[in-house]
Amino acid sequence: MIKKIKICFLADKHDLFDDRIYWKMAVSLRERGYDVYYLLIGDEVKKGITKEGIKYEILKIKTFSKNRYLNFILKNLNPNNNYKKLLDKAKEINADVYHFHDLWINKIGKRLKLLPQKPSVIYDVHDPFAINIKDYVGGQSKIKWLINLYADYIDHWEKRCAKQYDFIITTEENVRDRFRKVLPVEKVNVIYNYTYLHEYRKDMPKKYNLIYCGGITKFRGAIEIIEAVRILKQDFKDLKMIFLGPIFLKELKEKMIGLIKKYDLTDNIIIKNSVSYHEVIWYYNQSKIGLGIFLPIKTHKIILQIKIFEYMAMGLPIVGSNFGHINDYILKDKVGITVNPTNPEKIAEAVKELLQNEELYNEFKTNGINAVEKKYTWSIMENKLFSIYDKLLAERINVTNYD
Repeated sequence: MIKKIKICFLADKHDLFDDRIYWKMAVSLRERGYDVYYLLIGDEVKKGITKEGIKYEILKIKTFSKNRYLNFILKNLNPNNNYKKLLDKAKEINADVYHFHDLWINKIGKRLKLLPQKPSVIYDVHDPFAINIKDYVGGQSKIKWLINLYADYIDHWEKRCAKQYDFIITTEENVRDRFRKVLPVEKVNVIYNYTYLHEYRKDMPKKYNLIYCGGITKFRGAIEIIEAVRILKQDFKDLKMIFLGPIFLKELKEKMIGLIKKYDLTDNIIIKNSVSYHEVIWYYNQSKIGLGIFLPIKTHKIILQIKIFEYMAMGLPIVGSNFGHINDYILKDKVGITVNPTNPEKIAEAVKELLQNEELYNEFKTNGINAVEKKYTWSIMENKLFSIYDKLLAERINVTNYD
């Protein structure tokens, strides 16, 4: 009997049904015939097999202190921390390929590579982590210099770890090129977060004029969007806008709710927590315009937001920031309007133009649908993923046979 190839995904900042890890990569590899496992750290202990055939186990996050910074230190000093437990479970699987997705799993990356079965190890880099630390943690902090110093150390450490692995996958070109400076070019490549949601697009009555989908932060334009809706209400009394996704800070949620009440927008703005990946489709099908209002910090000039492709796939013209990848795609494929994201009046003007100009709206809608079906569909990236795995598995067989 031929032994099935075992693939093990690992994550500590993503949930079980993450769109990229689960619905795209894990499911694609499972459908190709591999035995696929997914180990992750979450809020509960749970294990089983999903209906798509993915074997999973969730390890509960261990908290050592309510103070996030002290908890971070204590967690790393504890010899029996989350990552030690993750490594122990990974060893039990005895996988042919370990494919991990989050920065801190680099702590066990080398030990995965040194397991007796000589597995291939892939590091999937979703974000420019060092820059994220500088933007999101440093920001206006009084100890910004210290945080920046720490971020530079993390950048060096991440690259040093990456040299030990068989392949580095990134989500866009800037991060790819950063790793190619320290690794052979052929060991680093991009798998874009293209979508297959266009398969579920339906013509439905539109309940929401505007939708923002994804994690909600002040850096992703939460306040500017509310201010824009306040302006739009002058011309569109019954305008409906939905925030769909988690709000990461309690203080921001309180500020958003406070502004909504202050501006009398309780009938205009809905805040809804994140829903399952396929439930998002239902909201997209009921929406007219997608918002991508990212403030001009360095991180946003680098990252490639998945919502660009999802909005296009579902026929939603986009109002997005006038810089970075979102600006490039909107202008190149003619799928929306780019604006200064710090200016609520400009955001409102762009939305008003799309709501009142049916010809322009339909042009952007059609362009987005066509662009996804021709260029940005997941099947293209799926084949790229398969080719990476084919190469690594062939190399692994050669090494094993040689030994």
